[in-house]
Amino acid sequence: MICFILSFVYAKEQYGILSAITEQLVAEYPADEQHIVEIIKNSRHGDASNILMEYGFKTMDFITPYAGVSAASAVLFVVVFMILLIGINHLIKSSYKKRIHELTQYLEQINSGDDVAILLKKEDSFSLLQDEIYKTVTEMKTAKDNAVNERKEYADSLANIAHQIKTPITAISLTAQAEKNAGLKKQTDRLSRLVDSLLYISKIDSGVLNLKQDTVDVYTMLELSVETVEHIIHRKNITVKLPNHSEVNFNGDLDWSVEAFSNIIKNCAEHTPQNGTLEFEYQANPLYTEITVKDDGHGFDKMDIKNIFKRFYQGKDSSNGIGIGLSIAKSIIEMQNGFITAENDKKGGARFNIRFYRH
Repeated sequence: MICFILSFVYAKEQYGILSAITEQLVAEYPADEQHIVEIIKNSRHGDASNILMEYGFKTMDFITPYAGVSAASAVLFVVVFMILLIGINHLIKSSYKKRIHELTQYLEQINSGDDVAILLKKEDSFSLLQDEIYKTVTEMKTAKDNAVNERKEYADSLANIAHQIKTPITAISLTAQAEKNAGLKKQTDRLSRLVDSLLYISKIDSGVLNLKQDTVDVYTMLELSVETVEHIIHRKNITVKLPNHSEVNFNGDLDWSVEAFSNIIKNCAEHTPQNGTLEFEYQANPLYTEITVKDDGHGFDKMDIKNIFKRFYQGKDSSNGIGIGLSIAKSIIEMQNGFITAENDKKGGARFNIRFYRH
């Protein structure tokens, strides 16, 4: 582009010089006008001699006073043109960035579970992408709604079955108690616990289990949880090591946390040997509150660690339980922004690690 402009300026200057020379020659020799024009028209630069140099003329002598102005104008034009190109390019990039940010923010809102409105239709380079995003979001929302409805129907059916079973179990339990039939009473109590567990599962699966967000004192929660398995602790003469650390807490629901930890402690107590030990450790930092529950039993089998939190899973050394307790505990803990892991302690025995995050 620059070369073209400079060539145009140069050609214009040459044309002006030849016009002036031709005009003077024709004025001096009007009879030879046609001949003069033909000479200029048919002349070639390569054929010219250096005759002007013999008379003291130099190339610079033929530069007109306007050559500098013309060159400056050409440079100015180029600069202005480049500025316009840069400005247009910046506007296009800004427009692309704005659209990308708009689509990214739209996806982030969807991922966070927020209900978002349909994006306004725009005819640009991102129109096809926007259409595909909308189609995908619509399909995902439909699939999610269907899954939620199916899960709720399943949970409602499970709760209905549990309620239907609970009525005859209560009647049988009262009869066994009246007849002092200890064996029958024990089995009806076990069935009653199973029904209660099924009701818990139905509430968790249907999403109707509303947990409070209170400040839960860890020591109080663990003490209440230990009391629920006091009969096992007393029967096996288990030593409970539960330190009282003040002001260690987490955000959650006290009652449901007791339910979760009761299942964890029950599992540990059942696998603790006679005259064994149950030990608790807990601490807090700005990020999370960590609680550890461990026993001095035989620990977990490798296969059990992989499946211990699955529903109805019963390990090799499982007692007469039904394999729901740890699954319920895991669900309740996760609903309170926490997570739980199980491992074998280095000193022997089983170990449960629980963390409740503050944010």
